[in-house]
Amino acid sequence: MGLPPTISPDAKVEKLATLPTESYTVPNNFGPNGTPAPFTEGATCAPNGDVYFIEQDSSKIMHWSVADKTLSVFMHPSGYSNGMCFDYQGNLIACADERNELWSISLTETETVPYPQPLNPAVGDKPKEGTITQPKHTVLVKDYQGKLLNGPNDVLVRPDGGMYLTDPYYRRNWWAPDRQQQQDVKTVYFLSPDHKTLTRVLNEFNSPNGQNGTPNGIAGTGDGKTLFVSDISGGQTWAFDIQPDGSLTNKKLACSFGSDGMTLDDHGNLYMSVGSRPSGVTVVDTKTGKQIGFIPVPEGPANMCFAGKDRQTLYITARTGFYCIPTNVKGANPGK
Repeated sequence: MGLPPTISPDAKVEKLATLPTESYTVPNNFGPNGTPAPFTEGATCAPNGDVYFIEQDSSKIMHWSVADKTLSVFMHPSGYSNGMCFDYQGNLIACADERNELWSISLTETETVPYPQPLNPAVGDKPKEGTITQPKHTVLVKDYQGKLLNGPNDVLVRPDGGMYLTDPYYRRNWWAPDRQQQQDVKTVYFLSPDHKTLTRVLNEFNSPNGQNGTPNGIAGTGDGKTLFVSDISGGQTWAFDIQPDGSLTNKKLACSFGSDGMTLDDHGNLYMSVGSRPSGVTVVDTKTGKQIGFIPVPEGPANMCFAGKDRQTLYITARTGFYCIPTNVKGANPGK
């Protein structure tokens, strides 16, 4: 299938950067020759149109300057952050996977803290003495009912400041060796706008085989009324009506694709990291549930966001690379 109608027929995917393999890269992602390789994920759009994304296996948050076309390290270590989304106050919300937390990270304030000690010294950065000055971060979520979350994976901020986060379970090399799953389901949570109450909003998230599904990618409409949640193991994405208290109702099948990461344009089309042979981004019209196009990418995409000055460029994180392609539409949400 060719490019979707939201992209000009002559548009090309451009590679902006290749992330290097660092000596401390955790062997979680492997290249074609079987050696450890970087893994880019978690793309999100800053208020000025810049892109922040993660190189997860070396616990970095990266910053792409759209104006300068330069890539730099924003935060390292970053708690092995994964999915991210800017809130409406300009804070970077990150699923900090190392300790299964949700963080709010400032772009303007820093703090000097004791150097974060790894949970598993056998992988990644080694224990260090002393202090480190980093972007200031606040822990918004550290557990649910006294138990660790499975591992927050992706997050969406709604206009009033409430947040939805997906919580699958993927065993990580950087966790403590004896770490076990403490939550009884893989599900979706809602953090209240005042950041005081965390609620499990899907008691059941079942795949077609009746087993507990794997909520992963998340997106929503700009008016804060509809939430899309991907079941990556079940190969489906579901739509829910968002209620003022954060609860989700009227579950409907949005499409028969499940994805790692995804984003939504202002015409109601989902851009999903579905496509391995060939690799690329699958585009689906949520009004019909049908695929309307495919964006080929040299490496398998993990996540994407609309960003740039006019927010009409799709930026794609794909394994070792960072890519973009111009579009004729804008993102539905400021941070996604």
